[in-house]
Amino acid sequence: MTPKSHHRALRFWRWGIAAIVSALLVIGAGHWAWQQELHATALRLRQASEAYTLALRGIVDRYSDLPYVMARQPAVQALLLRPSPGPADAVNRYLADLQRHTQAEALYVVDAQGLTLAASNWDTADSFVGQSYRQRPYFEDAMKGERGLFYGVGLTTGRPGLFIAEPIRDGGRIIGVGVVKLGLERLQRAWSADADPVVLQDRRGIVFLSSVADWLYRRERTLTAADLAWIREHDQYSARAGFAPLPWRIEQSDELPGPRLLAEAGGRMRDLLAFRTELPEFGWTLTVTGDLRKVLEARQRARIIAGLIAIVALLGTLYWRQRKKRYAERRQVELERAAEARQHEQERQLQVSARLASVGEMASTLAHELNQPLMAVSNFAVAARALVESGQQDMLVTALDGIVEQSGRASDIVKRVRAFINPKQANYAPIDINACAVHAYALLAPDLKRARASCSMRLMDDPPGVRGDSVLLEQVLVNLVQNAIQAMHDLPAARRQVVISTRRRENVVEVTVADRGPGVDAEQADRIFTPFFSTRAEGLGLGLNICRTIVEAHGGQITITRPAEGGAAFTFSLPIES
Repeated sequence: MTPKSHHRALRFWRWGIAAIVSALLVIGAGHWAWQQELHATALRLRQASEAYTLALRGIVDRYSDLPYVMARQPAVQALLLRPSPGPADAVNRYLADLQRHTQAEALYVVDAQGLTLAASNWDTADSFVGQSYRQRPYFEDAMKGERGLFYGVGLTTGRPGLFIAEPIRDGGRIIGVGVVKLGLERLQRAWSADADPVVLQDRRGIVFLSSVADWLYRRERTLTAADLAWIREHDQYSARAGFAPLPWRIEQSDELPGPRLLAEAGGRMRDLLAFRTELPEFGWTLTVTGDLRKVLEARQRARIIAGLIAIVALLGTLYWRQRKKRYAERRQVELERAAEARQHEQERQLQVSARLASVGEMASTLAHELNQPLMAVSNFAVAARALVESGQQDMLVTALDGIVEQSGRASDIVKRVRAFINPKQANYAPIDINACAVHAYALLAPDLKRARASCSMRLMDDPPGVRGDSVLLEQVLVNLVQNAIQAMHDLPAARRQVVISTRRRENVVEVTVADRGPGVDAEQADRIFTPFFSTRAEGLGLGLNICRTIVEAHGGQITITRPAEGGAAFTFSLPIES
């Protein structure tokens, strides 16, 4: 992939990620708004349900004691014990006065056979007096000594209401029933003011109070034959032959805090969230609803706002990137002009630095590599002077030959170093690696003797030929053995042992110099071949760096290991000449 296409692909991925992040932002904002509005709607429905429940219970509690008050009236008991026009007239007027003060719809007294003897509406066309209500559940419950509570359509007036009944006793005997009828029209009108439907259902799921008129006397579930028979027997909802199903469908969803109500109300479909409250003391279920359309609209608004914010952010980013790009282009032109001027100056300085670096490298290498032959020349010169003074002419010739040999070696080292720094002057030829090892051993004999150290050689038979510079490779061995001697300086003389070995491994020849010294720890091993790093205070830190440079110039590698018997082992490999 070219840099240009790579840049284009990177830019494409950046914009793609930005688009994905923007989409996630829009979706997340919509979900957050959905959750917030849903929570607010659920809280509002819960509060409304609590208020409506308190209102219903308040109405019942307010009038629940009226039948008991009626039962305690002596005139009422006298009428039930001895029915006659005189007591009946007094009870009628008493009940009418009580009705005016309490605002109940009607109050009446029924004897043990279910016949009404007195009523607050005794003087109206739809008077309850003389009517029989023995089939009503509230009468049956009161005659059993229990409180009767029943909602139904009035048999006489045809108006629905809530009937509360209490037994009237003479001693321990029930002689009649006191009943109060309450109209819930005001409560229904209050519900109608709410924009969202509110319904109250009996234990069979029939709606008997609703803010939606079309839902009255409709059922939520299928009624059994026993249910229908009970309703007809007790004339709960007048003479209705059947009950149509409610025009809604209930769905349960894990995303919603309550059931979802898909309903037809007011000639249009409504998507509603329902909150249901059971009223077990009445056997009723109150359902309060809230419009889910508002929740959906809140989510849509949040998504639109988040989308606009994302678009503005993306456009702002694009504008900022364009401005940054134009500034970078202008800056780049200025930098290129300044760079051209600096380049000319740097090229001039680099030429000078390169020459100085070459001189420095050559000087440091020569200083290190010439040290050994110059020391040997010095030793031979001292020996020659001593021989002259002693008159041993035959030994003098040997010392002078050594001076000549070491002087020639120093000259060869200078030539090799120059060739090493300038590869065009390199003088590589086929060599015998075992011969290099033997010659290096001969050069090191005086050093080994002075250090009271021994050196053994384990050379392979019939060594394969390698191509290289024998003087430089001998110098590598000399440096490694001298380092080994110095590493064993603090050991007893018997343990100062150096081993030079050669062996073939696949397509390379390996040469190893091992000692019995303290070895090299892991931290030092990582830095030991770097220039100017030395474990000795008087060391220059160039020997091993020069060794590595020479070995790598011959196409090989040099490594250090820690043998199991202790010490250190330096191994360098050279490719076999093909």
